[in-house]
Amino acid sequence: MFERFFSELKERNVIRVAGIYAVTAWGLFQIVKTVFDTLGAPAWAAQVTLVALAAGLPIAAIVAWAFERGPDGSIRRTEAVAEEDDETPSGKRRIGLVDALLLGGVALVVALSVLQMTGVVGMPGRSKATVLAPEIPEKSVAVLPFANFSANPEAEYFADGLTEEVINGLAQIPDLKVAGRTSVFYFKDKNEDLREIGRKLGVSHVVEGSVRREGDRLRVTAQLVTVSDGFHVWSKTYDRTVDDAFAIQTEIAASVAEALKTRLAVAGPTGAAQARDPKAYQLELVARAQYRRLTREDLLAAREKYRQLIRMEPKNPSAHAGFALATMIVAQNHLALDFADARREAEAAVNRALALDPNNVDALTAKGMVNLVLGMRTGRPDIFAQGEAALKKVLVTAPRNSDALALLANLAGRGGRPTEAEDYARRALAVDPLNRLAQGLLASSLRLQGRMPEAERQYRSMVELFPDYPDAKLSLAQTLIARGAFDQAEPWLAAAAGPGHDASSAINLTNLYMNLGMQPQAEAAIAGMNKSEQERVIGRVLSLYVREDWRGALAFAEANMRDDEDPWWAQVASLAALQMGDYEAARRYLGAVAPELFQPEPVVNAEGLGNALQTAHVVKALGDAGQARRLLLGVLKQTERPDGSYLPNDLRIARVRAYAELGDRNRAIAELRAAIGAGWRMLYDMEDFLWLDRHYNTRGLHDDPEFKALIGQ
Repeated sequence: MFERFFSELKERNVIRVAGIYAVTAWGLFQIVKTVFDTLGAPAWAAQVTLVALAAGLPIAAIVAWAFERGPDGSIRRTEAVAEEDDETPSGKRRIGLVDALLLGGVALVVALSVLQMTGVVGMPGRSKATVLAPEIPEKSVAVLPFANFSANPEAEYFADGLTEEVINGLAQIPDLKVAGRTSVFYFKDKNEDLREIGRKLGVSHVVEGSVRREGDRLRVTAQLVTVSDGFHVWSKTYDRTVDDAFAIQTEIAASVAEALKTRLAVAGPTGAAQARDPKAYQLELVARAQYRRLTREDLLAAREKYRQLIRMEPKNPSAHAGFALATMIVAQNHLALDFADARREAEAAVNRALALDPNNVDALTAKGMVNLVLGMRTGRPDIFAQGEAALKKVLVTAPRNSDALALLANLAGRGGRPTEAEDYARRALAVDPLNRLAQGLLASSLRLQGRMPEAERQYRSMVELFPDYPDAKLSLAQTLIARGAFDQAEPWLAAAAGPGHDASSAINLTNLYMNLGMQPQAEAAIAGMNKSEQERVIGRVLSLYVREDWRGALAFAEANMRDDEDPWWAQVASLAALQMGDYEAARRYLGAVAPELFQPEPVVNAEGLGNALQTAHVVKALGDAGQARRLLLGVLKQTERPDGSYLPNDLRIARVRAYAELGDRNRAIAELRAAIGAGWRMLYDMEDFLWLDRHYNTRGLHDDPEFKALIGQ
């Protein structure tokens, strides 16, 4: 019976018609779907098109069964055509393999259509990332930056601060995933589709709102929206006076939390308003928003507002912590303050905040940041360790604090623990996926593990996401330099060192130009360091170093040196004195920078390798070969990889210098060859601003033929 039915289908050309229709419809749907995706059409448009095309298949089959083209080209009922065909010798149709293939094509297309409509297979032209991924928890929310509808420019900071307060209020709910502040502010002033925002932030709900301020009157609107369908779960408008701002914030957080509790069955506190001066609260909102922008001007403004807030609320630990953070970052990253003064002020503010509340998250985070910067300046591991302990204490009470996680990633990377740094960075990104600091630290941890292609992809992604962020361009350039691609790195460094950017990019660009033999361009890059008196001072030192005017560098350092705790001037003076052959002066200055290197059992750490190598040469020249040997062995121990893991080239070059100073020619040559094989080309050393073939540590190799050949290579 089935064979007879199948034969009838063949004789009436139903299989051929159905096959041609299915394949044509499928191709047409691919084109339509691509156009819909390009135009941003809603998902239902493509679904309706697919259903309509699928519904046409049985219609085409019925028509093919009932009608057929006759010998003269006319359309007639199949029975009439069949009678004429029976009278011809070829009346019996021979249809075999072609019909079988067409029938299989029909079955395949129908199956794929069903799977797509049910969601088992993704729609063509649509990445899986464009729909709400199954791993996104239903109990999740992002608070998008509240729009400012006020004419007063300071109201913009108020709106930003209010946004952050709502985020902080919701973050108190243990069962609720709340997108981090940095990530949500990525979407400020961007008109992106909510579904795309939800996908990027990994949340199923968003809070949107606006702030309008006219005199003392304040209108705040807020609404909770489901990402997948745009459904408004809750909305409310608050008409109050400015003095009620804190109450509005807590009410919004509580209202959103209650809406989510009802919808998502979450439980937990949302916090309650505490009695405080409304003007102080407004000031804190603005100060925090200015600090978060991290520009030179905003940080200086935030610093002054935190100073005012401290006068209004001297027992507010968060005010002291905010002042410390703004002070340290503007001094370190923008060179806008004298570092010694900034250090004293920041440390005093942190100590005051911790005295008021030893468990305050803001105070502990500030402690971690201040110690990170001081550790970078001094290379002392004990300072790093204190900062790390404070940040780990933050995670006890706030395990999802992305700021603390990112700082811990930074400390772990600097401590030679790149896999631990990667873990911290990924944990920070799980909370705050568009946190550019955490993204950069993830890339850095990959680079420190030798995973260069992954690191380069991560940095390029950051450049696309944050085109105005110079650190992404700087780090991408450093990754390209690490594999010897100087020509590719130069334009990225030049872009990173442009107007308004911090001095580190200009210093790196100077070093690259020196390695390319382009000293005039190097000096031009230094001349661009003029945004502040501190930048001009550093530029003056670099200019003297590049021209190898060691006497001028020593005189300039001694003229500017003060009896303070900033070791930078002593480092400038020690190198200049060493190059002039004044080893006693070099020893005196190094003792001020790193006294731990002069102990009977010297303490050498990963951040202070340059100081240890310099000190070894100095004490050896002064006759203490034993101490020099202990220091050099400490450098080798800090840079060894007994497990065979990746060794960055800057550490390999430190080993070249250590072995050369020890007189171990063969091992120094072997390390240099390995570094060159791994892409090292930075013959000019940015730390000491010296050429490796003229370096004080490598003097014993300068006339060695193999060393000279490798340098030439």
